[in-house]
Formats: sequence, structure tokens, C-alpha cells
Amino acid sequence: MSGIEPIETADPEDAFAALADETRIAILRALWEADEAMAFSELREAVGMADSGQFNYHLDKLAGRFVAETEAGYALTLAGRKINGAVDGGAYTMTGSFDPLEPSEACPSCGGDRRLRYEDERVTVECDSCALHATTDVPPGVFASYDREEVPAVADRYFRTIYSQLANGFCWYCEGRLDSSVVPGARLVDDPADLADYPEWYDEFPLVTYRCRRCGTEPTADLGTALADHPAVVSFHYDRGVDIRERTQWELVAWDPDRARIRERDPLRAAVTYTVDGDDCTLVVDDALDVQQVDRSDG
Repeated sequence: MSGIEPIETADPEDAFAALADETRIAILRALWEADEAMAFSELREAVGMADSGQFNYHLDKLAGRFVAETEAGYALTLAGRKINGAVDGGAYTMTGSFDPLEPSEACPSCGGDRRLRYEDERVTVECDSCALHATTDVPPGVFASYDREEVPAVADRYFRTIYSQLANGFCWYCEGRLDSSVVPGARLVDDPADLADYPEWYDEFPLVTYRCRRCGTEPTADLGTALADHPAVVSFHYDRGVDIRERTQWELVAWDPDRARIRERDPLRAAVTYTVDGDDCTLVVDDALDVQQVDRSDG
């Protein structure tokens, strides 16, 4: 069966060049704020341009790619909505940073203190005592309207959102198709000399890599995070009165050999265990992150 192949209708440079004018951006913003189709005259009035011919010229530059002409009037296409969403999110227009924060939860690996930093549009949560860390790009607008003390919880939800999208097979950056692999953690350390900073069991510790077929980005996750949305994990928590959506990212992380370990190498089998009130749920996966076995035990 052949797959669906998108047809490229414009060069990227031509598409972005169409946005290089304040009037065209104003058109997109007016349609975004209206949240409905607008007649030509209504849209021109909202933009504030008296010259009908000049306005039509700019609108024509957006037509078909960012704006569609419908029976009800002019409306944003998906590309037009994406551009507006990126503007509101601050990816193109904002910057920001704040002094490091210390989340209340201890490091799940060693119990050390953690620190959350946000600079250069990137959130990094790292431990002061071990190599455990998490990092991802976050548009500045994500933290807008939140108080400083709310930032760790907001960052936590944002991490969870990203990992849910990865688990569903979509690249966080370009929505491309992902391939998942489970590999020993030591294999992902670029410089062998850096392995001295990791625990001895790290070569037996499973990590999940996601590779986008379109843009090539390769995010990683631990098994506990990667499988948090699996039905067996969700139902295990639910049966014990726990809504897994209310657990933080750091409660789900499996970053020690007692919770996650490679059991076999050929073929690869790795296991991760979730615990609630003394009860365990263990999932065994293969090298493609497909669940091969689920075991539950009561404490």
C-alpha cells in the first residue's frame, strides 16, 4: 500500500517572503481575532487600509497559502492559523529568561536537589548531585500570565505534553513520523570519557530514542515517561484511585535500575515498573518500544 505523499506547492522562501509585510501580518491577525470568515470590505476596514486596490494586492499574496476565499468570505487556512499560533506563543517575536528555581520534588534518581533554568528559549531541569536532567525548547509565551511559583508546574505539564505527542508518533517540531528505539543509556553518551559521570549500571539502563523521518530530530525519554500513557499503566493507576494525569513528570520518571533495566540483549527486552501503594505494574518492551508483556503484583 502506497503512502500519502504531500505535494509541495510553494518554495519555503516564497511562502515566508509573502509574510514580509506589515499589512499582510495585519490581515492574518485580523482574521485570527475575528475567528470567522470576513467579507473583503469588512477585512479591509479591520486592517485600516483605505486603498482597496493596494489592499487587494496584499491579500492576493496570502491567498491560497495562508488565507482561503470561501462562500462566507476570507478565512485562515491551517498555515495561517499556525503562523498566528506561533506569534502568540512567542516563537518568532518574544524572548525571556528568569532566575533559576528549585522545584520542591527531589531528584528521583539520587534524592538530590533539582534546579530549573530557562534561558535561550530552553527549559533545563537538572540535579545538583547526579547526571539526571531533562531539557526542551519552550516558546516564551508558554510562561506568560503565570506567577513565578507556578513555573515548575507549567514546565512539568509542557514536558508531559511533548512526551504524549512523541508517544503518539508525531515529531514535536514538524509533525513528521517518528521511529522509536530502545537502547542502552551508555550508547547515547557521545564521549566515552563522560561515562565516568554516570552510574555503573547505566549500560543496563534503557532509554527511548525517537527519530523523525522528516526533520531528523532525535529526542530521548526514559521508559517510565515513554510508557506513561499506555493503557495498562493508566488503568493500573486508575484501579488504585490515582489519576495519572495528576502525577508529575518526575513521579513517573524511571531513572534507576530498580525501576527500569534491560533484561535481555538479543533480542532486546527492557522492563519498567510503576508502583502505587505497594502494588507493582511491570511492562516489558522490545527494541521498537512495543509492549510484549504486562505483569501486575499486589504488595
